[in-house]
Amino acid sequence: MPAIQTNYTTNIPSKKAGHVPEMEQADLISRTVENTDGIAFGTAVAQGSNDKGCIPFAGTGFLGVATRDRSVLVGEKFSRYESARILRKGPITVVAAVAVVAGDPVAVTAAGAFTNVATGNTVIPNSRFETSAAAGALADIFIK
Repeated sequence: MPAIQTNYTTNIPSKKAGHVPEMEQADLISRTVENTDGIAFGTAVAQGSNDKGCIPFAGTGFLGVATRDRSVLVGEKFSRYESARILRKGPITVVAAVAVVAGDPVAVTAAGAFTNVATGNTVIPNSRFETSAAAGALADIFIK
């Protein structure tokens, strides 16, 4: 029988946006992606126009954060009509839009970026940054 895999990485790949670092407190739901561009892993998700639909967050209707899923059909996102796995509560890795410090509150801009700035943004109640990060770097958040 021929070898199935002949190349191995030296290290386990580091985490990426949408990674759920621990499942013990994760509350996940599934929703159908409604928009044509899909929803990228680790981005804020909002309620769609259908009862079980979802769209990228655009200022209102925060539903949760799109989790990483290796079974998606194309690339680093859920495509239109795919069932997106969305974290409503628990830990997840996101890209910090600004420099953050562990313990900072979590807010989402109208463009769906994660920040610690509450003014003019949608604050996710009882949530915090679990790790510190520079602007544009990965950070873990915890949604309660």
